[in-house]
Amino acid sequence: MARPNERINVIADLIERYMTEHPRAADTPKGISEWWIARQGYAGSLNDVQEALDHLVERGGLSRTVLADGTVIYARAGPFH
Repeated sequence: MARPNERINVIADLIERYMTEHPRAADTPKGISEWWIARQGYAGSLNDVQEALDHLVERGGLSRTVLADGTVIYARAGPFH
C-alpha cells in the first residue's frame, strides 16, 4: 500500500471525522466531495477524494459497494454499513 501525500491524508481524516459523526452515512465520491469534505471547509478535487477513499478502503475503514446500475457507494466498514 502506497503512502498517501499530505493532501490525501487531510481528506481521509475529514472523511473519517464525518463517518464518526454520521456512522450510517453512505455516498458516492461526488457526494462525499461536495457534502462531506466541502462542508467541513476543505476543497479537494474529485481525484483527491477518490484517492483518499481508495486509501481508506485499503486500510479497512470504509467499504465500497457497487450498485446494480454501476454507481459506487462508500460507507463505514463494519457493523454500521
